[in-house]
Amino acid sequence: MALSSSRLRRLALPSLGLVGALTLAGCAGGQSAPAQTDGFQGVSLTVWNSIDFEPYQGLQKQYFEDCASQLGITVDVQTQSGDYTTKLLQAAGAKALPDVALLSTDTQLPQLASQGVLADLGQYDVSTDGLAESVAGLGDYDGTLYGLPVQVEDYAIFYNKAAFAAAGVPETAPKTFDDLVKLAGSLTTANQKGIILPGIGGDGSTATYFLPFLLSAGGDPADPTSQGAVDSVDLYKKLVANGSLSPEFVNQGWKSIDQWTSGAAAMTVSGPWNLVDTSIPFEYGTFPFPTAKAGESPRANLLGYVYGVGANADQQKEAAAAALVKCRASEANQIDTATKGGYIPALTSAQATFVEQVPAAAPFVDAVDGAYNTAQLGTEWNTLQQKYVDAIQSATVGGETAESALKQVAGQ
Repeated sequence: MALSSSRLRRLALPSLGLVGALTLAGCAGGQSAPAQTDGFQGVSLTVWNSIDFEPYQGLQKQYFEDCASQLGITVDVQTQSGDYTTKLLQAAGAKALPDVALLSTDTQLPQLASQGVLADLGQYDVSTDGLAESVAGLGDYDGTLYGLPVQVEDYAIFYNKAAFAAAGVPETAPKTFDDLVKLAGSLTTANQKGIILPGIGGDGSTATYFLPFLLSAGGDPADPTSQGAVDSVDLYKKLVANGSLSPEFVNQGWKSIDQWTSGAAAMTVSGPWNLVDTSIPFEYGTFPFPTAKAGESPRANLLGYVYGVGANADQQKEAAAAALVKCRASEANQIDTATKGGYIPALTSAQATFVEQVPAAAPFVDAVDGAYNTAQLGTEWNTLQQKYVDAIQSATVGGETAESALKQVAGQ
């Protein structure tokens, strides 16, 4: 998923405002202190961010301005709208990248790093200490740290507590796919489906929310014919067959969440942004993903966001930009972004605090360690995700078996 998709999904979030003063624990938080905290007087830096909903963009501006003040730097924080990836690539081609830029780890970081236009952060004592291995690797390209992770996204099952109570169903997480099918069936009424999932092609939603099921079934995203892929597509087929997932799901994308928030579905899959969405009109809970077989561990896919530094012939500006990134990545800032903006902090210590403050975040945080990063598939993922969408549609509304549908998209 590119940042533009994430931005579109988050536009409905209410503005929570900048509540209280922001506290910076020194300039580093979970990172070591900047190697240089003076000598930057007179340095002017530009920062690009692409996430334009509030309070996120206001928070980022505040963080960077506070850090710049501590470091003696002048900073211009800009939110870029439109096709951010294209803007980054055009700026790189013109040798006009901003000094600091927020980058998605699935597409933007590898594209820019492969062009040699990002600075090696390791030479400025920027480290990934305090990050889970799955998160630390998000800023790495070909063995070099080009971006410092500050926030991640993964996914969980959301459920309407009132719907469970009305059906007399205990709020117990389904352990297996069969459990989920049974649970969704028991929650289905004349006016309410048991679950809503996106099924449309082209917008990235279906593959994003399908991947945790595939991974939790032991599947390999690179292999559409793996048994885990078959089991996961068959799960969707069973949900449609028992009436708990409307066949109309194939026409719904990111906005399928509206079916859940309106009470037309009892469960859905979504990301951490809903944890801070105060417009949800009912009390909800969250579940981790079930697995294909009992006794196995669920797995999720992970999307990361890092701040990278543009390679610059001016070493003072490059060093100042690296120091600014380290300061922005403080534990206090990450917790603040999580509780107000709906992202999972990159730092493990900040994740623990987030769960203390927002208990429903637990399934998201638990899934971070060992999560799967689709960036390792490179540009191949763009083709693969459409294959999964096609297979899901063929199996659920086209009458194909899951195995047959997947073999067809794999060209077998």
